[in-house]
Amino acid sequence: MKILALFLFVFAFSPDAFATGSSGFLLGGLSSFFGFVVDILNSIYHFFSFVIPTAFSEFLIWISSWYLKMKFFSIYHGLEFAHSIAITFLDMINITNFVNSAISSLPQDMRQLAADIRFFDALTLVVEAWITKLVYSGSS
Repeated sequence: MKILALFLFVFAFSPDAFATGSSGFLLGGLSSFFGFVVDILNSIYHFFSFVIPTAFSEFLIWISSWYLKMKFFSIYHGLEFAHSIAITFLDMINITNFVNSAISSLPQDMRQLAADIRFFDALTLVVEAWITKLVYSGSS
């Protein structure tokens, strides 16, 4: 312990006692020693006050963007699945056959008027859209 105290005393108060020429650490004496300590403390302060909070905020940004990506991914594949179910269901019930059987019971002039204004195509489209909406709302 006495040797360490003697070393620090000689180092602090004798700037030329341990001069090495190129290191700069031992040349300045007391001011160089405390400058070195201040630089180390500033580096530690910078690490704890700037580097760690920045890394933590970047990590939170990465986590939230990953969560958002997974949410969009699941929504997209859920809609793909619901779309395939809706198409299969529409093929199974075959609305056009139902509309054609309903058309056959109408008088000829009403049938011609409905065909001219494309009522049956619009009715088929509306029913298919309603069934597709029903399937989509059930999938989410």
